[in-house]
Amino acid sequence: MNARFAVVMMVLVALALMAFPATAAINKIPAGGEVFLGEKGLDVSAATGGSSQIAWWQPGTNTETEQPADIQQVTNAQSFYVSPDIFVGKTGNWYQWNGSVKGPLAFNIKEPSLNLKVWDGSVDEDVTGKAIPVGNYGNFVVETNMQSIITRPGFQPADAPFKIKVKSADGGVYTNLVGNNGKEIALTALAVNQQLWYWVSPDNKHTEPASNDGWNTAAEDKYGNRMYKAGTYTIWAECNANGMKDQYTAPDGSDYTGKTISAVKSVQIATDQVKIEANKDTVVRGNPFSVTITGVPNAEYYVWTKGTGSMTGQPDDQPPMILSSQVDVKQDAAAGPYEIGKYQYEGGAGKSIKQDVPDDPEFHGTKFYALAKLSSSGTRTVEWKTSKDTKDKKYTIRVERKSGSQYKSDEVDVKVEKGDVTIVASGDQSYYLGEEVKLSGTNSETDITYLFITGPNLPNAGGMLKSPRKEVNNDQPASFDQADVQDDDTYEFKWQTANLEIDAGTYTVYAVSAPRDKDHLSDAQYDTVSLVIKKPYIQATASASVVAKGDKMFIRGTAEGDPSKGVAIWILGKNKVLYATESVNDDMSFEHEVKGAATLSLYAGQYFVVIQHPMYNNEFDVYPDNPLEPQKILGAYPTRDSEVFRIGGAGALQGTDAAEALVKALDSAMVDDIYTKMQFLVEEPKVTINPIGEQAVGSKFEITGSTNLMYDDNDLLIEVTSSSFKPTDKSQSGEFNGATGTIKVQQGTDGLNKWSFTVDASTFKPDEYIVRVSGVTTGVVETALFNVVEAGAVPVAPVVIPTEAPVVEEVVEESEAEESVEDEPVAEESEAEESETA
Repeated sequence: MNARFAVVMMVLVALALMAFPATAAINKIPAGGEVFLGEKGLDVSAATGGSSQIAWWQPGTNTETEQPADIQQVTNAQSFYVSPDIFVGKTGNWYQWNGSVKGPLAFNIKEPSLNLKVWDGSVDEDVTGKAIPVGNYGNFVVETNMQSIITRPGFQPADAPFKIKVKSADGGVYTNLVGNNGKEIALTALAVNQQLWYWVSPDNKHTEPASNDGWNTAAEDKYGNRMYKAGTYTIWAECNANGMKDQYTAPDGSDYTGKTISAVKSVQIATDQVKIEANKDTVVRGNPFSVTITGVPNAEYYVWTKGTGSMTGQPDDQPPMILSSQVDVKQDAAAGPYEIGKYQYEGGAGKSIKQDVPDDPEFHGTKFYALAKLSSSGTRTVEWKTSKDTKDKKYTIRVERKSGSQYKSDEVDVKVEKGDVTIVASGDQSYYLGEEVKLSGTNSETDITYLFITGPNLPNAGGMLKSPRKEVNNDQPASFDQADVQDDDTYEFKWQTANLEIDAGTYTVYAVSAPRDKDHLSDAQYDTVSLVIKKPYIQATASASVVAKGDKMFIRGTAEGDPSKGVAIWILGKNKVLYATESVNDDMSFEHEVKGAATLSLYAGQYFVVIQHPMYNNEFDVYPDNPLEPQKILGAYPTRDSEVFRIGGAGALQGTDAAEALVKALDSAMVDDIYTKMQFLVEEPKVTINPIGEQAVGSKFEITGSTNLMYDDNDLLIEVTSSSFKPTDKSQSGEFNGATGTIKVQQGTDGLNKWSFTVDASTFKPDEYIVRVSGVTTGVVETALFNVVEAGAVPVAPVVIPTEAPVVEEVVEESEAEESVEDEPVAEESEAEESETA
């Protein structure tokens, strides 16, 4: 019995141990204490004070006057579970509740928070996700809101619920790490007692990291082997106080990252090796390149152009230079002292790096070497620049660090090549003075392209584009026209050729990588483009040489030289002056419309047109005092606004005299304007009908004529009707015989346009017919007669009836003489109808 009883007691004890959490000492919650979602088996007896219920109010509500938002039963105060199913979204203060009255604060429910960082104590820097050099002391920073767990009643250090896990690249997880002097530092049962907690601290208060203790990344075993191999380690923190990590899980059932377990972080233990890589194997002179050094984090490395000491450092004999003012890239001052430059590199037989680079006159070699400090991740990028003065050859960039008696170094080759310069001119390379010429090209050598021009009677060494007679000076950039080179090695320069004081001819434009004139191009890259410069000219035509009053007309032409002021158009006639200016299009064309209202106001007669081009100075040197109602013609010589002649008022020149005076003024040697001239006639609107002749029933024929009305802009109404009109018997039909339609005036020759109308006589009866032609929008009218006979009848000569009334009567009388007596009344009625129509 005693043995059996002992076995039963052991089982009961085991079951009792299983019923209570392993960290029972941190399960007691004082009144007003903090608890966390997921904690289980909490003793909240002191917190609830015997109350069987706890209540919670929404934040912002009045807990004294309003009812609680939630009430929960406390069925077992010695084993309370902060169930996420119940309390998620209801964090904050929970009060004792007796069913109607709020009691004291029971406890504050919080959502747990946990984060971790990796720290390099040797340099006091966050190296999370970066690298830590072999020999530096690693540390960990825990960030949490669960520090109050450590302050619960009865807490013992062995009950501490926090742990840090360090996993090697091989998959092993450490429970402790070796620190200074070979001591082992635990990663489990960590008493995190503040929001920002350092794993190893100098005073054991965990408020700051230790600088000479922690994870000794260079620790060795008793056989001298390194315990922590180079590679990447993953680290995270956990807290499973009262089973919270097991109970409070993510929606997918996994550990709740950021709550009870931190996100997994990494750090790389870097070996004392160095590597240098260039972003370009070959670089075109004038462009930058960079090298990236990889080595011990936060360590300093010397970098320089190896073996260039025999170069002079003068223009065209320089190695690449290190760009100034880079982060963590230090250089000696040109005037010294040369603390960096005195470093004696491996294999140099005592030679310093300053002695291994050129001693140029400006920087004394200090731009060809530097001391670069690597980042906490163990890298540093150093940028180099090349220019037109960099010699084209292959260079070796060396990086080196001496640690104790050991040298760690690496090299990379970069080849510098000469760049290229090109230039092209837009269009066909033939231009009129006054045009804008777009010059463009590429320059892979330098950031600025220098331009100059050569040609007849210009400086032999070249002249400026904007002032061709002004000589450019070698090595003086300000004396050249310049174009900035863009990131894609292209440039563009817009050359305005107006007022350049050059004559027509052939010219050559040079694009150079440096400010070198024509006599010093041997040490620079360049290209040329030849241009033909022509004098501007103007030509124009009128849409019609004869214009009917009321018709619009157009003056169209071409004005080369791209005059921004456009062209001036003068129309001069008897007692009439019209003046206007028109802009010139991109294709050098222009068009001026003389509206119908303007021609309607003109008297019939001859008019002279002068079209004026402003030429080189892009100014009209002859112009009216008032463009709308000119009274005086003014000129620019001897002073601007000088009167040339009067065109209105007393003593004014008119018509041909005014036109002759205007042309004479433009022909003056003091005026650079050019012109073209023409003339046109203004007439009363008219239309004529060509003889029609006798036509046969059933035939198709054309009725044609001419007019001075403008083509495509005027319509004519054509009416063909029988001239017979007499009563008919009731048994006879009275169908209409004729045709009508509207046609457009077509372009003709010799100042007259033409028209045409097709007649189908298949329904006509033998008779005499009247053709009436009238303008749809003008008052012009013309008529004519013709006969339609049976097929096979003898043809009769055609008859045309002018619009004047007496002639119409005479034609009718001749027609009456041919009619029989019985037709006489009908003829009279026809005559009356024709007179009325006219």
